[in-house]
Amino acid sequence: MRRAAVVTAGLVVAALAGGAAAGDIYQWTDRDGSVHYSDTPTPGAAATRVPGVASVPDAPRAAPGGDDAAADADGFSNQASIRRNALERDLRATERRLREIDGRLGTLGRARTQNARGSAATGGVGASAVDVRSDEERTLAEERERLGKHADEVRDQGAKLREEVSTRLGGTPAWWNDLR
Repeated sequence: MRRAAVVTAGLVVAALAGGAAAGDIYQWTDRDGSVHYSDTPTPGAAATRVPGVASVPDAPRAAPGGDDAAADADGFSNQASIRRNALERDLRATERRLREIDGRLGTLGRARTQNARGSAATGGVGASAVDVRSDEERTLAEERERLGKHADEVRDQGAKLREEVSTRLGGTPAWWNDLR
């Protein structure tokens, strides 16, 4: 978890540093020990300039009392991107588990049919492989069904988010990738 936060933080720094209006990049640690990055110092937090990141002049900011629609759209766009990425991670993890279950079910099914023909241990007596599933097979099949439904729900949530983003931003933004 800590490693993922460091990698993510590094990507954030790189992304903020690469923008034409990035300015100074600040880093601070919250009371939970999580490290945060921003292009503006956070009030009440001991912000320090991130070493090794060149300063870029700030972009002109909206005048006080001016139109904040662009800032609102950027904030929404950022949050929507984070939500889309979380949905994609969830979907990938679910699909990975589904593949694991399918592999295990396949192995168990092959063993069941192979042993159904009878062996020296059973005195050559066979059994119907179709009618006899182990508890593990039944449990895995139930989990697979639940995960399949969950994957469908995640895809539905992704479609709804895309619709919300398209409606709110007036079209599908360039950063959008459909959930795969």
